[in-house]
Amino acid sequence: MNTFTTDNFVPGQNIDMKDVLIQTTPVKTPFTTLLLNKTVKATSPTMNWIEEAINEAAAVTLAESADAPDRVDDSLEPMSNFCELIGVTAAVSNTAQHSSAVGIGDLLAKDIANKTKAIKLAIEDRLINGVKGFESATKTYKTDGILEQINTANQVTNATFTETKFLETIEKMYNAGSGDNMLCYLPAQMKLKLNDFKNFQYFAKDSLAGVDVEEYVSPFGRVRFVLTEKITNKLFVVNPEYLELGILIPFHGQVEPVSGSKQSVYLETQFGLKLLNSKAAASFAIA
Repeated sequence: MNTFTTDNFVPGQNIDMKDVLIQTTPVKTPFTTLLLNKTVKATSPTMNWIEEAINEAAAVTLAESADAPDRVDDSLEPMSNFCELIGVTAAVSNTAQHSSAVGIGDLLAKDIANKTKAIKLAIEDRLINGVKGFESATKTYKTDGILEQINTANQVTNATFTETKFLETIEKMYNAGSGDNMLCYLPAQMKLKLNDFKNFQYFAKDSLAGVDVEEYVSPFGRVRFVLTEKITNKLFVVNPEYLELGILIPFHGQVEPVSGSKQSVYLETQFGLKLLNSKAAASFAIA
């Protein structure tokens, strides 16, 4: 793992810290931790893509010696999202750095670890709840989280969280042809209620990207459940095969030039979520 301590860097040094980000708070940031293993290179702040087909009816039955069938267009929508830039500075005074702190060998390294946790928690929130936008005056980009990218036909709401409505949610993915690998992110209170649903049978515990998950069997296939703190009264189900995390600026730390009696490291990354087909996910919200 790359890490900063005051005896192994010089001003201006730039270190890729993706491994540090992956290993930071995986339980509190399960969606981000998953996506950090599904990164692709972004080439500008704006990402554009065409939806991947799931189950288009382009294949037809042919008679013996028949002519080739006409080409059938996928009729899929063009998609786009922005890459959001997030940064934070870790700093410590030279006086503090050279003083003794009980249980802390290096105050700057400790502050970098804390700021890395903060930036990953912020990324988790944006990847789930973010709303795309661009402010021209400040050139500030904001990314759409997964909840905003789900097709409106796959968004289910109800006054309460019921078994019928959750079955309707995962049926959306089943009918779209993306239900062969369902991963559900939900808050703890919803998970407690789901345990009482009659049509969901606990199957096994598993581990995904360093996070514990529970697998259940449902009428529409197996679903793996992951607890997340970044949503309340909502959940989403996604086929992870249709997820990518576009990275314009990899997560890195840059040692800042000395400025007075302090030491500092600037941490940043620029990223954007891509749901490659809007029907490869579904959501439920209490409304």
